[in-house]
Amino acid sequence: MAKLQPSDSRITIADTAEGLRIGMPCRRSWFVICFLAFWLCGWAVAEVMVARQFMKGDSPPEGELFMLAWFAVWTVGGVVAIYAWLWQLMGKEILTARGQTFNIRRDIGGFGFDREYNLVQMRDLRIGSVGASPLDFSSSFQLWGVGGGVIVFDYGGRTIRFGASLDETEAKQVVTAINRRFHIPDSSLPQKFVQRPPSIAT
Repeated sequence: MAKLQPSDSRITIADTAEGLRIGMPCRRSWFVICFLAFWLCGWAVAEVMVARQFMKGDSPPEGELFMLAWFAVWTVGGVVAIYAWLWQLMGKEILTARGQTFNIRRDIGGFGFDREYNLVQMRDLRIGSVGASPLDFSSSFQLWGVGGGVIVFDYGGRTIRFGASLDETEAKQVVTAINRRFHIPDSSLPQKFVQRPPSIAT
Protein backbone atom coordinates (compact mmCIF):
# COMPACT_ATOMS: atom_id res chain seq x y z
CA MET A 1 0.00 0.00 0.00
CA ALA A 2 1.42 3.36 -1.02
CA LYS A 3 1.97 5.83 1.78
CA LEU A 4 0.39 9.26 1.45
CA GLN A 5 2.91 12.07 1.75
CA PRO A 6 1.94 15.24 3.65
CA SER A 7 1.26 18.15 1.32
CA ASP A 8 2.94 21.53 1.67
CA SER A 9 0.97 24.35 3.23
CA ARG A 10 -0.62 26.76 0.75
CA ILE A 11 -0.54 29.73 3.11
CA THR A 12 2.38 32.13 3.55
CA ILE A 13 3.16 33.75 6.90
CA ALA A 14 5.63 36.61 7.19
CA ASP A 15 6.23 37.91 10.72
CA THR A 16 8.49 40.97 10.54
CA ALA A 17 9.26 44.05 12.60
CA GLU A 18 6.83 46.04 10.40
CA GLY A 19 3.89 43.71 10.96
CA LEU A 20 2.30 40.35 10.33
CA ARG A 21 1.27 39.38 6.79
CA ILE A 22 -0.57 36.15 5.93
CA GLY A 23 -1.54 35.10 2.40
CA MET A 24 -4.38 32.60 2.03
CA PRO A 25 -5.05 31.60 -1.61
CA CYS A 26 -8.41 30.20 -2.64
CA ARG A 27 -8.73 26.43 -2.62
CA ARG A 28 -9.77 25.83 -6.22
CA SER A 29 -12.62 23.51 -7.13
CA TRP A 30 -12.49 22.57 -10.79
CA PHE A 31 -16.09 21.40 -10.61
CA VAL A 32 -17.19 24.86 -9.48
CA ILE A 33 -14.96 26.55 -12.08
CA CYS A 34 -16.33 24.43 -14.94
CA PHE A 35 -19.93 24.67 -13.74
CA LEU A 36 -19.78 28.47 -13.45
CA ALA A 37 -18.10 28.78 -16.86
CA PHE A 38 -20.87 26.69 -18.45
CA TRP A 39 -23.61 28.64 -16.64
CA LEU A 40 -22.09 31.98 -17.60
CA CYS A 41 -22.21 31.03 -21.28
CA GLY A 42 -25.97 30.53 -21.03
CA TRP A 43 -26.27 33.69 -18.91
CA ALA A 44 -24.49 35.78 -21.55
CA VAL A 45 -26.75 34.50 -24.35
CA ALA A 46 -29.92 35.34 -22.41
CA GLU A 47 -28.49 38.70 -21.34
CA VAL A 48 -27.80 39.75 -24.93
CA MET A 49 -31.13 38.48 -26.26
CA VAL A 50 -33.21 40.33 -23.67
CA ALA A 51 -31.14 43.50 -24.00
CA ARG A 52 -31.76 43.46 -27.76
CA GLN A 53 -35.50 43.09 -27.20
CA PHE A 54 -35.50 46.21 -25.03
CA MET A 55 -33.42 48.18 -27.54
CA LYS A 56 -35.70 47.21 -30.47
CA GLY A 57 -38.88 47.71 -28.45
CA ASP A 58 -40.05 44.16 -29.13
CA SER A 59 -41.10 43.42 -25.56
CA PRO A 60 -44.90 43.27 -25.03
CA PRO A 61 -46.18 46.37 -23.17
CA GLU A 62 -48.14 44.32 -20.62
CA GLY A 63 -45.04 42.32 -19.70
CA GLU A 64 -42.41 45.03 -19.95
CA LEU A 65 -42.25 45.70 -16.20
CA PHE A 66 -41.87 41.99 -15.44
CA MET A 67 -39.11 41.59 -18.05
CA LEU A 68 -37.30 44.62 -16.69
CA ALA A 69 -37.38 43.20 -13.16
CA TRP A 70 -36.26 39.78 -14.43
CA PHE A 71 -33.44 41.39 -16.43
CA ALA A 72 -32.21 43.30 -13.37
CA VAL A 73 -32.14 40.16 -11.20
CA TRP A 74 -30.54 38.14 -14.01
CA THR A 75 -27.82 40.78 -14.47
CA VAL A 76 -27.01 40.87 -10.74
CA GLY A 77 -26.88 37.07 -10.65
CA GLY A 78 -24.43 37.07 -13.55
CA VAL A 79 -22.18 39.65 -11.89
CA VAL A 80 -22.08 37.55 -8.70
CA ALA A 81 -21.29 34.41 -10.74
CA ILE A 82 -18.47 36.21 -12.59
CA TYR A 83 -17.00 37.32 -9.26
CA ALA A 84 -17.22 33.77 -7.86
CA TRP A 85 -15.60 32.36 -11.02
CA LEU A 86 -12.72 34.85 -10.91
CA TRP A 87 -12.31 34.21 -7.19
CA GLN A 88 -11.97 30.49 -7.83
CA LEU A 89 -9.32 31.14 -10.48
CA MET A 90 -7.11 33.73 -8.79
CA GLY A 91 -8.63 34.85 -5.51
CA LYS A 92 -6.83 35.07 -2.18
CA GLU A 93 -7.28 36.59 1.25
CA ILE A 94 -4.44 38.76 2.54
CA LEU A 95 -4.28 39.48 6.24
CA THR A 96 -2.05 42.29 7.52
CA ALA A 97 -1.77 43.38 11.14
CA ARG A 98 0.36 46.17 12.53
CA GLY A 99 -0.01 48.50 15.47
CA GLN A 100 -3.70 48.33 16.34
CA THR A 101 -4.90 47.68 12.78
CA PHE A 102 -6.15 44.30 11.61
CA ASN A 103 -6.89 44.31 7.87
CA ILE A 104 -8.41 41.52 5.75
CA ARG A 105 -8.24 41.99 1.98
CA ARG A 106 -10.07 39.89 -0.59
CA ASP A 107 -7.87 40.18 -3.66
CA ILE A 108 -8.44 39.07 -7.26
CA GLY A 109 -5.48 39.77 -9.53
CA GLY A 110 -4.47 42.90 -7.64
CA PHE A 111 -8.02 44.24 -7.30
CA GLY A 112 -10.21 43.83 -4.27
CA PHE A 113 -11.63 45.37 -1.14
CA ASP A 114 -10.48 45.64 2.46
CA ARG A 115 -12.14 45.17 5.81
CA GLU A 116 -10.29 46.94 8.60
CA TYR A 117 -10.73 46.27 12.32
CA ASN A 118 -9.27 47.61 15.55
CA LEU A 119 -7.22 44.95 17.33
CA VAL A 120 -8.18 46.48 20.67
CA GLN A 121 -11.84 45.65 20.04
CA MET A 122 -11.27 42.06 18.87
CA ARG A 123 -12.23 39.20 21.19
CA ASP A 124 -12.10 35.39 21.18
CA LEU A 125 -10.08 34.60 18.07
CA ARG A 126 -10.88 30.95 17.38
CA ILE A 127 -11.63 28.24 14.84
CA GLY A 128 -15.38 28.09 14.26
CA SER A 129 -17.78 25.76 12.54
CA VAL A 130 -17.74 25.64 8.75
CA GLY A 131 -21.48 25.26 8.24
CA ALA A 132 -23.19 27.98 6.21
CA SER A 133 -26.05 29.87 7.80
CA PRO A 134 -29.00 30.91 5.59
CA LEU A 135 -29.28 34.07 7.72
CA ASP A 136 -25.65 35.08 7.09
CA PHE A 137 -25.20 36.70 3.66
CA SER A 138 -21.44 36.12 3.70
CA SER A 139 -21.48 32.47 4.73
CA SER A 140 -24.19 31.67 2.17
CA PHE A 141 -21.48 31.92 -0.50
CA GLN A 142 -19.20 29.36 1.15
CA LEU A 143 -20.26 26.74 -1.41
CA TRP A 144 -18.43 28.79 -4.04
CA GLY A 145 -15.45 29.50 -1.78
CA VAL A 146 -16.30 33.19 -1.65
CA GLY A 147 -17.75 34.04 1.75
CA GLY A 148 -17.64 32.97 5.34
CA GLY A 149 -14.58 31.36 6.86
CA VAL A 150 -13.33 28.91 9.47
CA ILE A 151 -11.56 31.53 11.61
CA VAL A 152 -13.85 33.59 13.81
CA PHE A 153 -13.57 36.50 16.22
CA ASP A 154 -16.05 38.69 18.06
CA TYR A 155 -16.11 42.40 17.23
CA GLY A 156 -18.57 44.36 19.28
CA GLY A 157 -21.96 42.78 18.69
CA ARG A 158 -20.87 41.03 15.48
CA THR A 159 -19.10 37.78 14.64
CA ILE A 160 -16.47 38.19 11.93
CA ARG A 161 -15.28 35.30 9.76
CA PHE A 162 -12.35 34.91 7.39
CA GLY A 163 -10.20 32.13 5.97
CA ALA A 164 -12.89 30.76 3.63
CA SER A 165 -10.50 28.39 1.85
CA LEU A 166 -8.61 27.05 4.86
CA ASP A 167 -8.83 23.57 6.27
CA GLU A 168 -8.53 22.95 10.01
CA THR A 169 -4.73 22.55 10.02
CA GLU A 170 -4.18 25.74 8.03
CA ALA A 171 -6.62 27.62 10.25
CA LYS A 172 -4.64 26.53 13.33
CA GLN A 173 -1.44 27.85 11.73
CA VAL A 174 -3.05 31.24 11.11
CA VAL A 175 -4.54 31.52 14.61
CA THR A 176 -1.22 30.51 16.18
CA ALA A 177 0.69 33.08 14.10
CA ILE A 178 -1.68 35.87 15.15
CA ASN A 179 -1.60 34.91 18.83
CA ARG A 180 2.20 34.80 18.81
CA ARG A 181 2.29 38.44 17.69
CA PHE A 182 -0.77 39.94 19.38
CA HIS A 183 -2.64 39.37 22.62
CA ILE A 184 -6.34 39.06 21.78
CA PRO A 185 -8.47 38.52 24.92
CA ASP A 186 -10.42 35.29 25.25
CA SER A 187 -13.38 36.93 26.95
CA SER A 188 -15.59 39.98 26.51
CA LEU A 189 -14.11 41.63 29.61
CA PRO A 190 -12.00 44.71 28.83
CA GLN A 191 -8.31 43.92 28.91
CA LYS A 192 -5.21 45.85 28.00
CA PHE A 193 -4.10 45.31 24.42
CA VAL A 194 -0.54 44.05 24.09
CA GLN A 195 1.46 43.80 20.90
CA ARG A 196 4.14 41.17 21.26
CA PRO A 197 7.52 41.64 19.61
CA PRO A 198 8.07 39.54 16.50
CA SER A 199 9.92 36.29 16.92
CA ILE A 200 13.29 36.25 15.21
CA ALA A 201 14.23 33.01 13.49
CA THR A 202 17.71 31.76 14.19
